[in-house]
Amino acid sequence: MGLREAGQRRMLGLTIIDGAREIERALQAGIAFDQTFYVSGHNEDLLKNLRLKKVGLVEVSGKVMEKLAYGERNEGILAVVKTPHQSLKDLKLSAHALIVVLESLEKPGNLGAILRTCDGVGVEAVLVCDPKTDAFNPNVIRSSTGIIFSMPLVCADPSEISSFLKSRKIKTCAAAPLADKFYTQIDLKEAWALVLGSEDCGLSEFWLKNADARIKIPMKGKADSLNVSTSAAVILYEALRQRS
Repeated sequence: MGLREAGQRRMLGLTIIDGAREIERALQAGIAFDQTFYVSGHNEDLLKNLRLKKVGLVEVSGKVMEKLAYGERNEGILAVVKTPHQSLKDLKLSAHALIVVLESLEKPGNLGAILRTCDGVGVEAVLVCDPKTDAFNPNVIRSSTGIIFSMPLVCADPSEISSFLKSRKIKTCAAAPLADKFYTQIDLKEAWALVLGSEDCGLSEFWLKNADARIKIPMKGKADSLNVSTSAAVILYEALRQRS
């Protein structure tokens, strides 16, 4: 299937959802479906919901589904959907919005895990700049358990994101190992955007220079940083604690 390649997904504006839970969440989020392949005898409730939404369904054999399934996971159903697209101007944010900005993330699993954390703590939008991975890579969809379809996600240039945040009076908080303050020393109850970079290179000079605050997580061992998805969880749940 050509949609396994990022270039084909971008060209066609389509992506793959592999898994019943993920497909259900995309359906609930109002994502436009192209067609869905299924094996009879599985996921009957989901198939009923898809029929109610008049989604095109194609029944295939178990052997065909094994070839269609993305990776080793095979739940007897796979959907092709139109890739959602949002811009910064589409975002509807509260006065004390909590935002996450991700720069140059490379691993789909990290992006998916961060999206799940964002959902858990009530983040209002995720902004991605200089992505090294396709935001709607099927592996991101899977690792986010379909949360990506309900979490507002925008890809834009760093300068565009920075200008947008300033225009909304949202402060930026850059996570960096050499920061001068710990993450518990910042008041995260106001409108904040947590900025996280890749594990290999960290944040660019752009974000380090333009951030309103720079924070770090205490590290008592030899490692100087955590996995980026773990760092996101630690800091975001501190924000939730403060806001609760």
